[in-house]
Amino acid sequence: MKQLRIISLICALCLFLSACASQQPEDGSSTEPPNTVRITIPEGASAADIGGLMEQNGLFTRSEFLAEVNRGNADSPLVQEIGDWENRAFLLEGYLFPDTYEFYRDDSPERVIQKLLDNLEKKITGTQKARAKEFDMTMDEVLTLASIIQAEAGDPAQMKTVSSVLHNRLNSKSHPKLECDVTIFYLEQEVQPYLTEDKDRFNSFYNTYKCTGLPEGPICNPGMDAINAALNPEQTDYFYFATDKAGKYYYAKTLAEHQKNWNAIKKVNAALTTAAQANTNADD
Repeated sequence: MKQLRIISLICALCLFLSACASQQPEDGSSTEPPNTVRITIPEGASAADIGGLMEQNGLFTRSEFLAEVNRGNADSPLVQEIGDWENRAFLLEGYLFPDTYEFYRDDSPERVIQKLLDNLEKKITGTQKARAKEFDMTMDEVLTLASIIQAEAGDPAQMKTVSSVLHNRLNSKSHPKLECDVTIFYLEQEVQPYLTEDKDRFNSFYNTYKCTGLPEGPICNPGMDAINAALNPEQTDYFYFATDKAGKYYYAKTLAEHQKNWNAIKKVNAALTTAAQANTNADD
């Protein structure tokens, strides 16, 4: 009788273990949601963009992220060198290094930001800091310049030439303003939608058609191609550049040459528009 009871218990245990095994996925993975999430921050993303990515992935809201960005409570030597922050739209804009990261789902905005800052600190070398000094630039100014290059030159092959135009203007008395449209786009698309008070609060500090030299701070978070381009511009005499809708870049030394380029760009853009309309009509 005792032996039968033992055999019955063994059979029951086997049935229980078999039932548990059948509930596990065939590939052996856990049915529990992963404790981490992998997020890729693209080069040129703004602080607001990054906050949106965090919200989409369920970490915290964009508003919580931007609030932490503006606190500036970070353990980062580069950030500590910034100096006056009063007229910066987002304090840590330009320092949130674009890369692929793995975060814990319960990470706070502070922990996420610190991880991004730590990555930037690792990327910036002593050689790059020395190079910045050769241009008599702070690393904050380098990151600001790099952010404009990143926004203006989607093609890395054009970044050093675009950089040369901006350096030439920064070093010229005859062209004291950078006059980059991307600084206006930054204000309109990445700053003003998140301001609760004066929407034009930062206009005179970032609009490079109004301010002389560099804007008050970066307008996006640049990658290494743009940072290296800011530190290693081509040697040119260009003061102007523009692009057509096909992505071709046009450079000019004088305003007259620049105007000729614009005339050529208008023709190219008009032809592209006509071709696109013809394709649409054909599809209909």
